[in-house]
Amino acid sequence: MSIYCSDTFDENTPPVDDPEYISSLGATIFEGMQRADSDAVWLMQALLHSVPLGKLIVLDLYAEVKPIWATSKQCMLHNFAGNIEMYGVLDAVGSGPVEARISDNSTMASLVGVGMSMEGIEQNPVVYDLMSEMAFQHRPVDGKAWIDLYSRRRYGRFVQPMQDAWNILYHTIYNCTDGAYVSNLFIADLYFQCGVYDKNRDVIVAFPDVDPKSISTQQTVLNYTHDQYGKLYLRRATLEEPNDSYDKPHLWYSTSDVIHALKLFLESGYQLSDSSTYRYDLIDLTRQALAKYANKLFLDAIDAYKLDDLHAVAHLSQKFLGLVEDMDILLGCHDGFLLGPWIESAKKLAQDEDQKRQFEWNARTQITMWFDNTVEEASLLRDYGNKYWSGLLRDYYGPRAAIYFKYMIESLEGGHGFNLRAWRREWIKLTNSWQSSRNVFPVKSTGDALNVSQWLFEKYLQDLGSHDQQAS
Repeated sequence: MSIYCSDTFDENTPPVDDPEYISSLGATIFEGMQRADSDAVWLMQALLHSVPLGKLIVLDLYAEVKPIWATSKQCMLHNFAGNIEMYGVLDAVGSGPVEARISDNSTMASLVGVGMSMEGIEQNPVVYDLMSEMAFQHRPVDGKAWIDLYSRRRYGRFVQPMQDAWNILYHTIYNCTDGAYVSNLFIADLYFQCGVYDKNRDVIVAFPDVDPKSISTQQTVLNYTHDQYGKLYLRRATLEEPNDSYDKPHLWYSTSDVIHALKLFLESGYQLSDSSTYRYDLIDLTRQALAKYANKLFLDAIDAYKLDDLHAVAHLSQKFLGLVEDMDILLGCHDGFLLGPWIESAKKLAQDEDQKRQFEWNARTQITMWFDNTVEEASLLRDYGNKYWSGLLRDYYGPRAAIYFKYMIESLEGGHGFNLRAWRREWIKLTNSWQSSRNVFPVKSTGDALNVSQWLFEKYLQDLGSHDQQAS
């Protein structure tokens, strides 16, 4: 058997909305494959009835969230563009592949395997660790027992506060069951038309491009409910319709619980600080908590703006910008959160100086704004590849936020509306200038992850542990 991958309409619309056209196209493509190789099997992300039974493998691409359970290879998508966000649905990962295989659904008789189809893998190692096991599991995984073993395996020893922390993360960050994903998931432009994308929309890395008065600061709340087996799940109760012009960050868990987990991480530091995996996870969890706090600071500044409170806007904006700088220091404490390796790896592929310049521009453009902008109109694919990387926060995300806050303050001082066109011009100019710049960023980390995390916990989070942010 030879497997050939071909997706005829991946993230684009067929020229004709006619099932017979789609079917004939599939038959023609498969006929071409078979002429070249009589053992050809077609691998794709959709189902075509015009291909003979047994000759088409369909990727159930987003099965950990929206399983199709057709004749397929069950996949975990999980991540878009390599965005850095602690997120997962571990119970679904640990049960879905097995349930699909043993299901009474007759269409599952031809399930041929499990796979991972993420756009980026260098994040959330716990999710990929579990999914990698599922090809060898014959029954659903007990998530609680698996997490207990995971913390021991990952750090090389048993530390009770760390095991307690991972149990909190298992029930919060890695239990995204709040129903934020819409039913019509697989549609054109899915990243921008459904809840799948908003989990990577923290304000720092995906700053809103709208008039501040159009940003709603009302949130949704999370209600706990149980399924038929008694398992606790989250459901969303919307307080108002979302504003289509602003992709709000997604918050599906109790922030106070996660801050408590971070406190337990810090308590474990004196026994685990020699572990690189511990330092990576500590920085990631601290970053996660601070990012959600930054979202709250931003909405507080928007509230103050709507109240014409110039002093509060100035104070909150400075606090936000100071937090961005502090987070850059935090991320600089581990090689896994540095901008430098990304740019240097691109430059190393070049064969001459012109290529080196082009490849660096490509690398910078991919993680900021894709180059179809005008002077006053940003690309629709801005921040698609956003990253929490040291160097990127200090050099780009912070200055971008400062521009927006500057125009908010000028609006209040001058008694006029927010100058959206001027903001866009200056932001796009900053972006294009950064993309073309050649400044060098560190490729090796500096700083003590435990000390910096402890410092930032005490500075920003210590007093927040008993107060939940609302979900959004």
